[in-house]
Amino acid sequence: MQTPLPFWNICRRVYLVWAVLLGIGFAATQFHQEANINWLWLVISLIGLGYMVRQTSLPEFRTAGLAHLYFVGLVWTLVIAQGMILSVLPFVGRTPLAALSPYLGVFWLWQMGLGHWLNGLVDPPRLPYWITGGIQILAGVACLLWGLEWQFAVAGGIGALAMLLLIRLH
Repeated sequence: MQTPLPFWNICRRVYLVWAVLLGIGFAATQFHQEANINWLWLVISLIGLGYMVRQTSLPEFRTAGLAHLYFVGLVWTLVIAQGMILSVLPFVGRTPLAALSPYLGVFWLWQMGLGHWLNGLVDPPRLPYWITGGIQILAGVACLLWGLEWQFAVAGGIGALAMLLLIRLH
């Protein structure tokens, strides 16, 4: 007889950590919209990715046949790295990319949505990731249509909500 998996499995613990980190990071960004906020995001990203790596090194991870989750870590490392680079570039010198800085909250909603969609490709079932990814992409479109004033608060709220939804749906 097989014992049921605990509710707070590796994935759900990681989702919860990222929900908290996203809420903190985007709230800070909403009220401190300067280039040096990227240092906070670097720390947040290292904490979140470090926690993911720590979870995937646990014995329960190896014995549960979850090796495919290494690809999840790779997907998110690439998505976060690309996002960080594109978030810093608008503030480096006088380049055409400076025009992108007012849209970074929208960019991150789309970037997180893309990450969820890609995550769905490597971690079945796909539908929960595609739903949460779609919600974030639509929230980015809504920010463009109805105003950018609160885009970082929206990104934090929707990003955290997406992670919390994954706890329930995945």
